Amino acid sequence: MRAAGHGGGAVKYLVLLMLLIAAPVRADDTAQAERYFRIGEKAYRAQNFEAAAASFEQAYKLIALPEIAFSAAQAYRRQYQIDRKPAGVARAIQLYRAYLDKVRTGGRVADAADALAELQRELDQLIKAGAKVSAELAAEHTQLGVNVTLEGQDVTRGGVHEIDDAPVRPSAKLLITLDGTPILPFTPVNVTPGKHAIHVEAPGYAPADRQDTVAQGDFRMIDQVLKPLPAHLQITTEADAKVAIDGRLAGTVPLAIDVTAGAHLVAVLRDGREPWTRELALDRGQKLALAPALEVTAKRRWTSRTVIGGSVTGALALGAATFALIEDARASDLHTRFMTTGNGTQDDAASYTRALTWRDRAIDAVWVLGTVAVAAGVTSVVLYYTDKPSITVTGHF
Repeated sequence: MRAAGHGGGAVKYLVLLMLLIAAPVRADDTAQAERYFRIGEKAYRAQNFEAAAASFEQAYKLIALPEIAFSAAQAYRRQYQIDRKPAGVARAIQLYRAYLDKVRTGGRVADAADALAELQRELDQLIKAGAKVSAELAAEHTQLGVNVTLEGQDVTRGGVHEIDDAPVRPSAKLLITLDGTPILPFTPVNVTPGKHAIHVEAPGYAPADRQDTVAQGDFRMIDQVLKPLPAHLQITTEADAKVAIDGRLAGTVPLAIDVTAGAHLVAVLRDGREPWTRELALDRGQKLALAPALEVTAKRRWTSRTVIGGSVTGALALGAATFALIEDARASDLHTRFMTTGNGTQDDAASYTRALTWRDRAIDAVWVLGTVAVAAGVTSVVLYYTDKPSITVTGHF
């Protein structure tokens, strides 16, 4: 009899070993379990303990890790404090025991033990009061839920771990409808098998619409990521002005452009104008119109003055040249009179000498004024074409 007993134990161990070998945990089961756990964590932090318990249960069905058991027990315990349903107490006790069977030291052993003792006393009181308590959970339902993630806003930790009680304030108000009826996020609801229409929206995010099919007895948690709406900038100012955003050339005014929400440095640049810059903090979906007044640079003001000065000097040089030609013609007439008649008077000789003198002076003035006018012209050209914005941007200007 003793030998037979040992043989029976060996057979049991062999069967157990074969089952463990024949049913390894698949990688996709692990990924799916972590997904349900993250959904449950989000629900728990949002103080929706019923939804959290449902998601943790799905994760625990895929991988019976003690951390998931503890988190599910926590959710059932917190939900019982709200709805006082005996089934929640029974399930929480089961899960706390499962956790303590696997984790003997460390972790959340003390918390699990304290909660287990408290719930056991509660269960005893319920039984004495005549409540019918079953270890089995609710019958299978066809359920559908929506797990919404705001792109760039998810605060859950990666992997599976013991959940904590720290609440997280939602970053946006979600609106979810299932077949036109509002539902809570990451909360499974009973539905009829078949196709269902889902609509999700949040302030500052692009709305999403989709259709999903659920079969009889399924538990479906649909992942929906909402993408943030861009901010919209409209910039108008002087013609030919260029716009740079965060150091990169964005275009020429008038400019209408979408940018991501957040902080941006906007610069408006135009030759001959001081750079206009602003640091902007833009919200998702915000529309902002800018019409900056550009200030003329000192170099451009001096360009205008130099052009005017050069123009005046050039006009004077032209006048001097005209006067030189007139005096040269008068001197030539007097010289011709002397040469052909030979009877010029002393006054004619003096006039001839004065005409030559004024002609030479006028020619000297032409050289001086012309040189100044040319220098002014060259200076104005250099000033004009070197009067560029001083801010360096990526792109061609």
